Amino acid sequence: MSAILFGFLAALANTGQAVISKELTDRAPARQLIGVLYVGNALVLLPFAPFVDWTWSPAIVGLQLLSVALMVVTAICVWDLLDHGAASATTTATAMSPIPVVLAAAVVLPGSLQPSQILAAVIVVAGVLLALVDAFGALGRWGSVWRIVGAAAGTGLLTVISRLLGDLDVGLVETYVVRTALAAVVCLALFPPRDVMRRDIPRLLGRSVVVTLYFVFVILGAQAGSPVVVQTLVATTPLFVLGVESVRRRSAPPVRAVVAAGIVLVGVALILLA
Repeated sequence: MSAILFGFLAALANTGQAVISKELTDRAPARQLIGVLYVGNALVLLPFAPFVDWTWSPAIVGLQLLSVALMVVTAICVWDLLDHGAASATTTATAMSPIPVVLAAAVVLPGSLQPSQILAAVIVVAGVLLALVDAFGALGRWGSVWRIVGAAAGTGLLTVISRLLGDLDVGLVETYVVRTALAAVVCLALFPPRDVMRRDIPRLLGRSVVVTLYFVFVILGAQAGSPVVVQTLVATTPLFVLGVESVRRRSAPPVRAVVAAGIVLVGVALILLA
C-alpha cells in the first residue's frame, strides 16, 4: 500500500514540476538550467545529512555513480524535449518508463514481479500513449525518438537503482543528496549557466522543492515496495498534465484523452487489487 500511495504522490509532484519546467525554458537555455536546478535539488535535503546514518561499500559507490550517469543523460533528454514540445508531450517519456522498470526488475530483483503488475504496466502505458498519440507528430525525427527512449529508460532505471540501494541499507537522504550533487557538478561543467539570470533563482529553487518531493516519493515507494508499482503510477503523469493544460486553455480535454483515462484507471485498479 505504501508503494501505491508514494507512486500516486510522485505522479502529482511530477505533474507540477513538468508544468513549471516548461515555463522555465522560456527564460533561459534549457540545458543551462540543468546544473543549477540539480544544485537546488541537493540543497533541499542537504540540511538532513548530518542526522542520518551513511553507508559505503564498493557496490554502493558503483550504484551511485551509475545513478549520476543516468541522471545526466535523462536530464539532457527531458530538457531537450521540453525545449521543443509541450509538457504533456514531454512526459510521454515518463509514460513509457514502466517498461524498462519491468525488464530491469526481472533481472536484478527476481521474484519481486507479479503477473498483474506486468499487465498493469502495459495497460497504463497503452492508455497514456493513446491520449498523446498526436503529440508524436512533431517528434518524428530520430533525435526526438532517442531522447524519448533515453528519458524513459533513465527514469525507470533510476527507480530500480533506488530499490537496490535501499536493499543495501542506503537511506533516502544519502541516495538523493549524493547522486544529485554529483550530477550537478557534471552538468555545471558541461553546460555552464551563463545565460541564467540571478532574478530567476527563487523560481528555480521553487521548482527544486517540487522535483525533490517527486524523487523523495519515488525513492520511498521503491524502497518500501515494488519499483514496478511506483513507476506504473508515475506513468499517469501525462494525463494530469493534459488536465492542467486543458484548464489553462479553458477547453474540454479531447474524447481520446477521456477514453485513455479510463484505460489507465483499469491498469491502476489492477495494482490496487494485486
